[in-house]
Order: sequence, then structure tokens, then C-alpha cells
Amino acid sequence: MSIRDKRVVTIPEIITKLPAVVRALPKILTAVYYNFTISPSTKASITDLWLNTVNKYPNRPCVLYQDKKWTYQEFNAWINRLANQFTEMGFRKGDVVAVLLENRPELLAISMAMAKIGGIAALVNTSQKHKSLAHSFNLAKPKAVLIGAELWENYSEIRTEVDHKASVVYLVAHDKIELPKVRGIKKFDREAKKISFIEPRPSEAIYAHDPFVYIYTSGTTGMPKASVFSHGRWIKAYSAFGLASIRLEPEDVLYVPLPFFHATAMVVCWSSVVAGGASVVIKPKFSVSEFWNDVEKYQVTGFGYVGEMCKYLLNAPPHPKEKNNTLTKMIGNGLRPEIWSIFKERFGIEQVSEFYASSEGNIAFFNVFNLDNTMGFSIAGYAIVEYDKENERPVRDRKGFMKKVQTHGTGLLLGEISDRYPFDGYTEKGQTEKVIFRDVFKKGDAWFNSGDLVRDLGFSHTQFVDRLGDTFRWKGENVSTTEVEGIITRFPGISENIVYGVEIPGCSGRAGMVNLILEIPIKDFDLDGFYTYLSKELPPYAVPRFIRISPTTEITGTFKYKKSHLQEAGYDPSKTGKEVFALIHKKYNRITAKIFKDINCGTYSF
Repeated sequence: MSIRDKRVVTIPEIITKLPAVVRALPKILTAVYYNFTISPSTKASITDLWLNTVNKYPNRPCVLYQDKKWTYQEFNAWINRLANQFTEMGFRKGDVVAVLLENRPELLAISMAMAKIGGIAALVNTSQKHKSLAHSFNLAKPKAVLIGAELWENYSEIRTEVDHKASVVYLVAHDKIELPKVRGIKKFDREAKKISFIEPRPSEAIYAHDPFVYIYTSGTTGMPKASVFSHGRWIKAYSAFGLASIRLEPEDVLYVPLPFFHATAMVVCWSSVVAGGASVVIKPKFSVSEFWNDVEKYQVTGFGYVGEMCKYLLNAPPHPKEKNNTLTKMIGNGLRPEIWSIFKERFGIEQVSEFYASSEGNIAFFNVFNLDNTMGFSIAGYAIVEYDKENERPVRDRKGFMKKVQTHGTGLLLGEISDRYPFDGYTEKGQTEKVIFRDVFKKGDAWFNSGDLVRDLGFSHTQFVDRLGDTFRWKGENVSTTEVEGIITRFPGISENIVYGVEIPGCSGRAGMVNLILEIPIKDFDLDGFYTYLSKELPPYAVPRFIRISPTTEITGTFKYKKSHLQEAGYDPSKTGKEVFALIHKKYNRITAKIFKDINCGTYSF
């Protein structure tokens, strides 16, 4: 039985958390007010909430970057200059600027400036290159393109593949990188000091359903899609995550080493900072070696995380500054149950505001009660339905309707699409329709398909289990890659591991395979001991049949592993290299060309 299977939420557990919730009641009630008064047709802009905070804390520090600092008043003046500059450039409500910048304050200022005039910032993923990068620009149909000097080379490679008939391309200077001189490309005045800093006026009224930014999916399973993130959804994030969950105060400093082209940083972390009048530290890239020094330098009280970052910190040797510091809280997603309590205890974390949301989805869960091993609850309409993994579809009854799982059951998470919780979808309407289920519980209803398996913990709380694409079937059983990865993580000598399913000729389903990145030389890794460990910790069907040992693995800018190329290579030594092993006769054997042929011919039984 796994950690997830044991977890349920109880009344006594909730009662112990009530004092903190009661103290935060004014913020929580404000969050409820915003949630139930903001509908798609409401005149509402993130600018309204931003200016409330600016007026309340004009001289408090807002943005910290390297050795620079902006107060709320100073940062707002910068945003206004940019907004007025965009207006002078001819931007109006609904116009798009595509932005390719490293993690730096310009990315945030430009996005907020566009929001003030009703424009849209398409936040291009900086880890994308070649065809996927060109595809992202073309999806946005921008009126202007802003390219950071640090990323000009990436853009120049696909410049001829991008349709810029109606676009003007600008270069954005970088403090430490010389601006390339390119004929026909203008320099963007990122400070816009010659432009007025008075509050800009949008050309038309801004409503909650109007887009704020385009946020791109990682493209791990295909070409990226541009999801539409509206003003209304940002306001609800401000309410759920900022006011009801992490509840930052003006004295708090939130450290964000996550990319601001992604919703966790731009929406969850940034809205939480604005909700509390706190400060945000923008870190160009996450670094284990710099993390604790940065905590001391900026007097960090909280940080924005994804689960992989937590693993990196936990796997690192003890740091002299990881104890007795100012860090006590965190907000993010993907903290695994297997390491949750270990992480909190080692680093002295008091509050884990785990959440669940997606860039394109219409549903979010947030951890109001600061309960362990849960992504919290949602006030939006949701359902957890039975899912047939073998046929890869939800279970429907004789009338054609889906069936909800029983209490504490695991199933597919759906978000109800309604006037209050619309589905903004993607810029490509065809892609939007693909993730909508219709006639789910009654004729005419519509639900967003999250693509995620979750478990009901009771009292409206849930726990993430796995992505459907990361669950495979073997020997008539469903294997959760997340569960297996959590077990493998605890074996000595392993830095990282990625579990996935591969096909074997003549076998139904997919056999488990793990890609290992070791902390020690391969010759010192105990393969026999590894098998013995797995046999004790996992059911027989979940023990990986194949092992691949790699020096590194490719990840996206949002710390997601790219599994597609690993699955394509499979266990073929001509594609993987010599460090690939098969479980034959209860022992991991190196796969040679002959063994590979024998496996495919059915010589060995798996």
C-alpha cells in the first residue's frame, strides 16, 4: 500500500488547523467575495488589484533582482511608461506582443503594461528552439516581437520561418550582454524614460474574460499550444492562492526561481505577492548551490517551487545556511508525498501551500488549511470520475453518462464549464474542443478534461496521483510512474530517475523502464542490490524490466522531463548506448545486440 493510499483527511486534523484559518478570516472572506462576484462579463482588470496594492504600499519593496530594487511606486511608474509607449506604437485592446526574454523584471513589467491597455503578452517559452519556437511565434500572431539580446541567436535561427508580415521586431537590451547589430531590427526602449508615467487609459473597457497573457504548454508530447489566461482567472488566482492559501504579508519576501513565462510564476506567485503587498525576488535560473545564499541575501521568507526543485535541494549535501534562516513557507505544486515530511523537517518549513492548476484549465485546488500531502480543495465545480485505463477513456453507464468514484477513490479529474468558471482554452479553437467532454452527467453539460488522475481524500480535499500519459498498463495492472519514481528516489547513488513504459514485441501493454542519472560512477552502482530493493518495495508488475543509465536528461524550462525521446529509443542499445540493462532471470543484464534480438524474438519471458 502506497503513501497515497493511506492518506485521508479527518475532522480532528482540520480542527487543529482552524486557529490559523480564523486569524486569516478577513483575507479568506475577501477571496470568497472576489470569487463569487467576478464573472466573465464583469468589468474587471488585474490593474485594479495592482493599483490597490500600489496605493497602499507605495514605498514598500516590490521587485528584487540581483542587486536592483523597485518599490511598488517605482515599478508602477515603469509599467506606466511602457504602457504609454505601447499606446504610442499603436497598440490597442486585443493586440499581441510576443516576448522572448530570460527571467528578468522586463518580462513582468511588459506583461503588466500590456494588461493596463487591454493588450496581450505572449510569453514564449525560452527553452523552445527551432520548429517549436517558430510555431509559438506564429500561434500568437503578434503586432510586435520583443527579443532579448541574450536569446537573439535562438530567434535568428528561425527568423525566416516566422510569419511577421504584420509585426515589427525589436531587440531588448541586457545589462551584461552586448546588443547585436542587426539590419532592419529596432532597439526597444525598455525603460521608456522619455515617455509619461501617468496612468494609461485603455482604448476600451476591460472585462474579466479578456486575455491577459498567452502561456505556452511545454510541448513534451507535441507542438506547444498557447493557452489563454484571462484577467478574471488572474483575479481568482489572486484570491485563491494569495488571499486564501499562502497569505503573504508586506514583510514577506517570495523567492521565485521559476520562469515567468509559466503560470506558476506569472500567475500564482506574482498574484500572491500583489495580494499581500510583499516583495518578489526574480531569479534568472534555479540553482541549488546559490539557493541558501540567496535566502540569506534577500532575507527570503517563502519560495515558489515545483516538485523537482525540492528533490534537488533534498539530494544536495547539507548546507551551513539551510538551518536557522528566515525561510518558513512555500507555494507550488508537485511536492511528492514520499518526501513531504522529510523536506519540511530538514529545512524547517512550517507552511506548504501546495496547489493544483494548469495554464489552460478552469479549475484550481488550494491548500487553505496547510494540510500535509494534499493539494487542498476547490470551490469550483469538479468531479472525479471512473477511468478505464486499458481503453483510455472514462467509464460511461448504459445511458452514456460518466460515473463518479466512491469516497477515497481514484479517477479522472474534470472541471465543470460554467458562466462563473469558463474554459478559456487555447488560441487554436480545434485544440480547445479536444479537451472538453460533453453530456457527462446530463445532456448539454460540458466539462474540462484535466488529463490527471487524482484521489479523493474526503472533506472535499484531493491528492494528485499521476498524469494519464504517465500511467501505463502491464500484466493487467496499472503502473503509476510517479509512484515508482518515488520509490526509486530513495535508493542510494541515484540523483534522478524517469520512469516510462516501452513496448515489447508480442507483449500486451507496456513494460516499465527507468532512466537513471547516478551520483556515483556506474561501476560502483549496485545493480543486484537495486533489484533486491525494488522487489521488496514494489509489486512484481511495477518493477522496471529495463534500466538505462544516462549522464544527463533533457528537461523543459518548467522542469518537466521530456520522455518522448526516451520512449522512442526504448531498450535498443544502438540508440541508447551500452549502458542499458534488461531484467532476465531476476537479474539486470547488460543488453547486447544479441540479447536485444532475442528479446524481440520472444526468447525471454517478461
